[in-house]
Amino acid sequence: MSSQPMPPRRTVAASSGSGNFAAATTIAAATISAGTTAADNASASDTAAPGLAELLTAHLGPEAAMVPIATVTWPPYEHVNVQGGVDRWLARNGAPYRLTGMAGFRLRMFGLSDLFHDVGAHTMTVAGVSMTDQPSGPGDETRSCVQCGLYLVDGVDGPDDGDRTADPRPPMALLLRGTELRGPQQDVSLEIACSDRALARAAAAEIRRLAVEFSVYRGHVLEFGAEVFGPHQSALSFHERPVMTREELILPPGMLEGVEAQILGVNRHRAALLAHGQHLKRGVLLFGPPGTGKTHTVRYLMSRLPETTVVVLTANALRLIGQACEIARALQPALVVVEDVDLIARDRSAHPDAAPLLFQLLTEMDGLDGDADVTFLLTTNRVDALEPALAMRPGRVDHAVEVPLPDADGRARLLELYRGSLDLDLAGADGLIERTAGVTASFIKELIRRAALLALDEQDEEQHDDQNDGAAAPDNGLRVSAAHLDEALEILAGSRHQLTRRLLGAPGDLPD
Repeated sequence: MSSQPMPPRRTVAASSGSGNFAAATTIAAATISAGTTAADNASASDTAAPGLAELLTAHLGPEAAMVPIATVTWPPYEHVNVQGGVDRWLARNGAPYRLTGMAGFRLRMFGLSDLFHDVGAHTMTVAGVSMTDQPSGPGDETRSCVQCGLYLVDGVDGPDDGDRTADPRPPMALLLRGTELRGPQQDVSLEIACSDRALARAAAAEIRRLAVEFSVYRGHVLEFGAEVFGPHQSALSFHERPVMTREELILPPGMLEGVEAQILGVNRHRAALLAHGQHLKRGVLLFGPPGTGKTHTVRYLMSRLPETTVVVLTANALRLIGQACEIARALQPALVVVEDVDLIARDRSAHPDAAPLLFQLLTEMDGLDGDADVTFLLTTNRVDALEPALAMRPGRVDHAVEVPLPDADGRARLLELYRGSLDLDLAGADGLIERTAGVTASFIKELIRRAALLALDEQDEEQHDDQNDGAAAPDNGLRVSAAHLDEALEILAGSRHQLTRRLLGAPGDLPD
């Protein structure tokens, strides 16, 4: 039987998606052929679709079932990059190929070798190609990816053995499968069958390389989420890179300069440092009470590294530190952010003799090569829970900075920062600054918002009275007086808001 392409019909029918698949479409065709003409398609319009085993045998030859197969796998979140690698590999080789879909693949565990036999392919038939849209950038940016498809590649050059004669080019078959919600397929897999084992391995290696080189994650801010799609699957989402200026970060003099030198300075001079035998890997720890500006500092550093890949790990995803480090190594320069790292200082797995996750993190940090341009930025509210472990593993963190509560000058600057466009009366701010000793930046921000609410309530009452008198409502900005600020502080300092103060990082009792 010849290996003529099946007639593609370009009709696309939308179908409902589920689980982690944002959208799905099914191309109503037995195969999609590269380089076919309308005449070719019309002449084959009455050809019956062969079975999968028959299709593979016709493509690879009568010994198809004995052809060696190279297999590579990736984590679920790499589906979009694997698709990109396959597409680029096909385009660069320039070989004719056909993409065939199959029906009955869902909720089934099978491999390419199973498709060579009628028993292995039982209930699975040639069908349209099932597609899924995978996130490929911030916002709603997506890329259409093959969920389960068979690429039949006709002509790929073999390894260069010095023989320039017209040797036959062995055909190849590639089976690409994405992960399935509630199904046995937990990883993205690519299997390549070819009579030339070296050729199959080379193709697999090149596709893996292309997937990394053109990764959609490179240079973006990423965050691992909770395990929501199965025991081995994890969600990796895009975030918009923060936009912050230095003036928006209120810290004690000299503190930010040291952090900038350690992170931004090494990033800026990495080539010269490597040339002089200096390592690039570094670890920075920001510690201090809640609400003092640690997260703001992280956001500011992200904004100053526009071409750096940022991987953020929060407490519920810290067990994925290994995958985060793998992404960071592949997509250098990279910044790995681990927030509230104290939460894993004593966290153990189901095995009582297992090491805390903190030790796993430190081991991952130690496992990076010295020339790896990867920064670990850790934050904690309880440095006491970390210090013993850090002391046992010296050198992982090479710069620790305390982010303290704002002093009087800092609180005055915070009032200016958080006033926004308010007409804020700060003529008598000295007393307010003195009464807010020991509070956090978060407390100052909430204080101004509550004062603004009080001013708005007062403005509403005045406008209501003016309307009753027939006067036009004034069109001006919102003025927040010192009296509004004092009243807001009295409210927050009251006994009913003791828990609120603690949640905002303020002391239990404020100065009178």
